[in-house]
Amino acid sequence: MHKIRNVITILMIIVLTISSTPNNVWAGCKSDCSDEYDSAIESCKSQYDEPDDADTLMSCIDDAKDEYESCIEECHN
Repeated sequence: MHKIRNVITILMIIVLTISSTPNNVWAGCKSDCSDEYDSAIESCKSQYDEPDDADTLMSCIDDAKDEYESCIEECHN
């Protein structure tokens, strides 16, 4: 009886570990994407900080957004 209880406990731990792992990996991936996006936005702002650079700044931000969306999509795969 004691052995059966130990086996059940071990199996429950294994199932819980396996079921939570994909969520943790996805959350880490999403966090990495977010960090890269934030860094890219800051880079855009520092490179194109003059009023004449407004169009280039918007293009840089759009590119960063596209990269972020691609990164998030890769996290799902």
